[in-house]
This record gives sequence, structure tokens and C-alpha cells, in this order.
Amino acid sequence: MQADSADGRGRILRYKADRGPVAYVVVAFLIHLAIWATASPGWALASVLPMTLLGVFVAPINHHHQHLNTFRPRALNRVYELLLSLQAGVGPYAWVLHHNLGHHRNYLNQPPCEEPDESRWRRRDGTTMGRLEYSIALLLSHQPDIFRVGRRHPKVLSHLLWMKLPLYTLLGVMLWWNPGNTLLVFIVPAFFTLFHTIWATYEHHAGCEATSHLDASVNRISPVYNLLTGNLGYHTAHHKRPGAHWSLLPALHEDIKDSIPEGQILTSFW
Repeated sequence: MQADSADGRGRILRYKADRGPVAYVVVAFLIHLAIWATASPGWALASVLPMTLLGVFVAPINHHHQHLNTFRPRALNRVYELLLSLQAGVGPYAWVLHHNLGHHRNYLNQPPCEEPDESRWRRRDGTTMGRLEYSIALLLSHQPDIFRVGRRHPKVLSHLLWMKLPLYTLLGVMLWWNPGNTLLVFIVPAFFTLFHTIWATYEHHAGCEATSHLDASVNRISPVYNLLTGNLGYHTAHHKRPGAHWSLLPALHEDIKDSIPEGQILTSFW
């Protein structure tokens, strides 16, 4: 796909570490597409769970891409975002607004402060939400928050709105051609994937009485967990350097781990 330089960067992909994730996203999309094109209604219904499982592992790739675009050519990034969106349930630039420009700037601010975290885990009275309550609240609030943050960043908001045109056009054509399979193979699994993504983020910060980046996140250093999530277990490092490529997070974690509270570094997968 590319000629890589000695430092792991290339002409097409920014980092050669993204070869595997890109291949996974493309193959997973082709599986979705093949089932959409050929499956009977019964088989399409049976595919909902497998397609959701495929999407669960696309979601962290989508997260990483929206922090640091995977490709150097802009056109490839925009096409890639369509594949990511159809599987992960988060549209192009939506994560940039809600997560990068919202959560990352405000995650130390929990209610009842004036501008709370977009992924807030405290209620207005300052008590801690349960995981299900957090997940439902974030599912219901994330779209309004995207546009609220977007008003402060009109250029990014315009990118989000323009990218809705190819995304919704593609979905519209698919719904016209085969509405049942589009619903069961793409839309329903993407919704479940989105909900799982929200559910999984609860443990990243909930309960941390944060005073700085170093004590605001829970870290999981399980090799299996980080293989499946693209090193999201090194969450303190990610928040300290949100623009760093995911492949660099283990080294960044090593530099700061002695400053992270012991109880916020977990070795278990679950």
C-alpha cells in the first residue's frame, strides 16, 4: 500500500501501524456489503449480532482516526470515514466535535459546573450515575451536544454537515434498493455498536475525583484489551496527548505511569 520510511511513516498512510486497522475496516465493510446484497430476510436478521461484533472493533479505529486522520490524502480520509460511519454509528466529524473539542476539553468538569463534560458521569446534584443511566443519558444527549459544540467551531460543523450529504445519499440508495437488509445489516448493528461504545466509555473516568490529567482516567494495561482497542487502555496518556498516534500510547504511558494513582492502573481485561 505504501513505501514506509524508517520511522514507521509512509506516503499514503501516516503510520504503517494502521495497515492492520484499515484492512480490518475494509474487510468488515465488504462482509456487511456481501450480506446486504445476498442475504434473505431471515439470514439478514441472523446477521445482526455478528455485524454488531464486527462493528465493536471498528469503533476504536474510528475514534483514533478522528483524533488523527489515517491517510495523508484528504480524499482517502473522507471515503474511509464513510466506511467507519456505516459500521460504528458515528458520522464524520461528529466525534471531532463531541469528543475532541468537547469531552477532551471538559472532562475534568463534572456537574454542577457551568460547562460540564459532554460525556459527564455525574448527575446535576454531584452524585455518580450508574453505568446504564450514564449510557442512556449520553445516547440521548450526544446529538444536541454535537451541535452545541459546533456553534463554537463553525468550520468543523460545516465539515460535519457537508459529509452528511454522501453518507445519507449512500444510505438512501441502499434503503431504496433493499430497505430490510439495510436496516438489519447496517443501521441496527451500527446503533448497537454506538450504544456499546458509550457503555464502554463509562469506566474511563467515572468515579475519578480528578484534579489533573494524571488522576482523571482509569487505565487498563492488559495486552489483549489494548490489542482489541488500539491501546485505549492507556487512557491517561491519551488524554495527556490526545493528538498522539495510538501506536505511541504505550511509550507515553511508561513515561507517566509513576504519577498515576495506583488504583487507576488495572491489569485485568474486564
